[in-house]
Amino acid sequence: MMWDPVKYVQFGDYRDRPFFDLTARIRADRALNVVDLGCGPGNLTATLAGRWPEARVTGIDSSAAMLAKAGVHAEANRGLNFQLADIADWMPSADTDVIVT
Repeated sequence: MMWDPVKYVQFGDYRDRPFFDLTARIRADRALNVVDLGCGPGNLTATLAGRWPEARVTGIDSSAAMLAKAGVHAEANRGLNFQLADIADWMPSADTDVIVT
């Protein structure tokens, strides 16, 4: 399946609200390693970097087109990075504090 970053963001209002509702319930005040599985164009991943400014925040997605858009957020946030990977093959490292998807 080909993902279109422009269309993905176009419907962000519908997708973003549950993300913020759910992540507001995470009780990890001092997370140092945060992962966003299926990060898409990275706009929501960037908010995780804002919530946990001391953390290394990694967005993972299987779409190179989505990650090309996500790269803009990594330039603006030093603790934020993105990886091209299939989440079916991904395993968290032992030091992962928070995983969102």
